[in-house]
Amino acid sequence: NSFLRFKKWAKEQGIEESELFPSKPLHVSIYLACLVQRANSPSPIVDAFYGIKWAHDLVGFNSPTDNQFVKNIMEGGKRIVAKPVQKKEPITVENLRCMYLKLFECNNLYNQRIICMVLLAFAGFLRSSELINIKRSDIQFLPDHIEIFIESSKTDIYRDGTRVVIARTFSYMCPVSNFELYLRLAGIQDDSEEYVFCAISKSGSGYRLRNREKPLSYTRVRELFIEAFTGIVDNIKVYGLHSLRSGGATASAVRGIPDRIFKRHGRWRSESAKDGYVQDPLSERLSVSKELGL
Repeated sequence: NSFLRFKKWAKEQGIEESELFPSKPLHVSIYLACLVQRANSPSPIVDAFYGIKWAHDLVGFNSPTDNQFVKNIMEGGKRIVAKPVQKKEPITVENLRCMYLKLFECNNLYNQRIICMVLLAFAGFLRSSELINIKRSDIQFLPDHIEIFIESSKTDIYRDGTRVVIARTFSYMCPVSNFELYLRLAGIQDDSEEYVFCAISKSGSGYRLRNREKPLSYTRVRELFIEAFTGIVDNIKVYGLHSLRSGGATASAVRGIPDRIFKRHGRWRSESAKDGYVQDPLSERLSVSKELGL
């Protein structure tokens, strides 16, 4: 599709078919420069560059994207339209405690769903895509912990899957006991292969799951997250679903969990990726200058 958009643009500019394929570096450079003028992110520029490269490689032509000038246009355009990464603030254990006290009701399936999702994501460092795609058949309850099989994730390039283990804490905010309560309220059988987190509809004086063959969407989970933490955090706009993964990683780092252990728990491939999720508290940052002997 990216290459076809380039072809359409070239035709509008009066470029002859014979000059279009194989394409000339000058034409590709002008096209990329035009995209820079109207793009809101680097994606259209990168897509065009690699779309043109793919089309030429497919038939064995020398690609204009190998030209250094074209590469410079692409890299320069990416920098021009790039926006700074605005990482979400991490959720804290105190935030979770306030959320739990605000929402928990013994037989309220609707509230128990988001409570359970939040606690699992925080304790298991789960990405939103990993969380919403959990099926009952992926879960194994054991006396002192739970194992959740993650079939595929962002860092699992070979799709071998991995198992996330979460301990029973035996407190009222225990992720495992709250998960068990949710499954019981939802009526999900142990041998079920349905998605765990599905849409819920009102049924008489209570709630019930519906369309168990389809998981919740990212958008809906985000809405539930905002609904749960509004009034608890100061500015809900600086928080998102990634705040749970970041919050769990930050809490682990602050409590001195060895890097190797919580890197494996979070399924990060590199130290830099892991460190990007940890937000050091002000007291820890101040300790550096305090220990300088000044």
